[in-house]
Amino acid sequence: MPDAIDQTTLGFIGVGNMGMGMLTRWRSLGGQAIAFDIDPQRLVAAAAIGAQTAGSARAVVDDLPPGALLVVCVVNGDDCREVLWGPGGVCSGNHRQLTVLLTPTLSPEDVQAFACRLGEAGIDMIDAPMSGGPIRAAAGTMSLMVAGPKRRAWWHVLAALAHPVFDLGETVGDGAKTKLVNNLLAAVNLVGAAQVMTLAQRLQLDPVQTLSVIAQSSGQSWIASDRLERALAGDSSTRAHMGLLAKDSRLAMEAASQVGFEPTLGALAQATFAEAMARGLGDADDSAMLSFVQTLASAKGTQT
Repeated sequence: MPDAIDQTTLGFIGVGNMGMGMLTRWRSLGGQAIAFDIDPQRLVAAAAIGAQTAGSARAVVDDLPPGALLVVCVVNGDDCREVLWGPGGVCSGNHRQLTVLLTPTLSPEDVQAFACRLGEAGIDMIDAPMSGGPIRAAAGTMSLMVAGPKRRAWWHVLAALAHPVFDLGETVGDGAKTKLVNNLLAAVNLVGAAQVMTLAQRLQLDPVQTLSVIAQSSGQSWIASDRLERALAGDSSTRAHMGLLAKDSRLAMEAASQVGFEPTLGALAQATFAEAMARGLGDADDSAMLSFVQTLASAKGTQT
């Protein structure tokens, strides 16, 4: 596999938290890369780890060899439309036999529509939402949920970027659906953990000790352990914006509504994230959910 990686150049559009993590992983394995981001500082960081940088999405694909893989790691559907079909976008360039690896968490309808539209331009697409955060992305231990006819052709690259890689079959959109189900549960777990830790505080328990017990007992969840440990340590650095889980829980609840189901815990989690967004926490790390829930609890206590 190292020889195959040495001979493979990937394109990266979007080298923010997760995109930079994947780019870092790829470069650590000796892979070559061409990167673009709308933030010039991100391009400086990409160049610092040996990536070639480009001035637009179109410039990335123009510089890639024929039959290359392009990793698109932006935030939402509007960002995808802009980098794929906007001025200076992918489809305005020389996209010879290109395959797009689409990694954001999107609605299944958007993913399917993007695949269809790209297909009309002769571009293949792999539906590949990711999970795990930027540290795990850089270590190659994040997960990818992949679907689409071309996924196996690029399996050596997917396996280099992530572990595990979940093969969800031929149907584009199944990756997006799986990611929304996962992230709705992540939102439920995080809100629930924040509420439980607020209860522990009211019961005058030591929060660090309580979280340690939970992390090794039946109440454990990865996102709760990761986020609350950092929150209790006073680490407020932004690794996963609150706005991402707010978006993902909303998309998941919209998908649930379309099939005639309303997960009540999911609705509560979505509402809590939406309220956090309304109070200006969209750019905060989602570990701030603990202090937000504590603030809500204190406000309700004052009212009573």
